[in-house]
Amino acid sequence: MTVAMRVCAVFLGLCLMSVAALPCGPAHAANGGCPTTPAKIAADPKITLPADAKISSKTIEFEIDVGSDGHVRGVQMDRSSGDGAVDLSVHQTLEAAAYDPAQTGCVTYSAGLRLAYRLPTDSAPEPTPPAKLNTDCTPYVTAFLSPGVRDRKRTGTAIVAVELDAAGTQTAAPALRKSTGSPVLDAEALRIARTGQYEFLPGSSCTPQAFTDLLELTFE
Repeated sequence: MTVAMRVCAVFLGLCLMSVAALPCGPAHAANGGCPTTPAKIAADPKITLPADAKISSKTIEFEIDVGSDGHVRGVQMDRSSGDGAVDLSVHQTLEAAAYDPAQTGCVTYSAGLRLAYRLPTDSAPEPTPPAKLNTDCTPYVTAFLSPGVRDRKRTGTAIVAVELDAAGTQTAAPALRKSTGSPVLDAEALRIARTGQYEFLPGSSCTPQAFTDLLELTFE
């Protein structure tokens, strides 16, 4: 059975919080006409469900870590369908799907994305929520960044390590893990990371805890 999975709870990114966040709606231009948009899945995927699927939940939920070029850096499941084969099928499909990265001020950057899909069942009860959060995983992170005006003749991708505590507060100065090849852009990447605000994706079944976010920034 092939179904088009429809998004129920959509993209959590710049719409969540912070002064730098923009309300949901049309893309906003920033710094030379570049739009400010959250990470999002490019198109609703089509997923083939096993004919003998034993679904016990009305939704299945995943977190996606989307890189600055739209590649998938990680996928973790937040709510199971109740059927391992269905969970695996959805996981593999989301891992192979196309994504648009978060963007602000002509800089695309890595960000967490939470997706919930309604499953094709009318009578299955919702599973009882777990009594405790899962301490074996950490929710993905969404950053709220404020790039400055720059010379767009310089391009490149940087990776900056941002040390966070369980509240999403920085606990150390960001450290450059991958250089853009330009000292000017590297300095800007560190400034952006240092002045950014960070939040673990809300609603996750994972427990927020001290974590090193490898923030990826691509200067276009």
